[in-house]
Amino acid sequence: MTGWEKLWQDPEMVKMWEGFPPLPEVIAMADRLEAEGGKQVLDIGCGTGRHTLYLAARGFVVTATDNSPKAISVCRENLEKAGLRARLVECDMTELPFAEGYFDGVVAAHVIHHTKRATLEQVIGLITARLAPGGLFVWATPTTRHRHYGHGIELEPNTWVSLEHDDGIPHHYCTDQEVRELLADYEIETMYEHEYVRDGGTYTHWRILARKKRVAGDRAPALQNRERTD
Repeated sequence: MTGWEKLWQDPEMVKMWEGFPPLPEVIAMADRLEAEGGKQVLDIGCGTGRHTLYLAARGFVVTATDNSPKAISVCRENLEKAGLRARLVECDMTELPFAEGYFDGVVAAHVIHHTKRATLEQVIGLITARLAPGGLFVWATPTTRHRHYGHGIELEPNTWVSLEHDDGIPHHYCTDQEVRELLADYEIETMYEHEYVRDGGTYTHWRILARKKRVAGDRAPALQNRERTD
């Protein structure tokens, strides 16, 4: 057993992630979607379900994915304990087997950077395709000032893998310019470098709320959702 499935077997890791509150950007996304009438939200790499549960409690129709059966199991248990519902799908972030333009919002918090640059670009392309025009994207991803940057084996520029943490899973660390290049199809509403200290080390992540650009002829996300659910 390796990778995320091994990591999620650790009760301390589960406890740690269950203790984190939802990101402020997820709350801001929920506020905007409520005002705009958007209902369908995708949580990629849901883990224990901190964002899945928050969004479900707010009344959104949530689809949550993870490539770890253990994470899906823990998320399901937490939903049941809270009396909430969400659609749980076991799949890799490179799959996302959903219709184009289906979601009004997508959350990818501390997830899609666990790969090389080309795959990260591919995943963001999938996210963009599955977002409705004008849909919102919350992305949290490590910066090059993160404590683990430069540790282990460099797979390519800004991509490192270390057996000392995360069971040898690769990490891609984004620069400001790179984030903006990867989000060329979006209008960035908010973006800043969040920093915190834990276990004597400094962790830094970009926290981003972005809106998929509309083009001529696009319909509003809320209208698309009414056509799916009425």
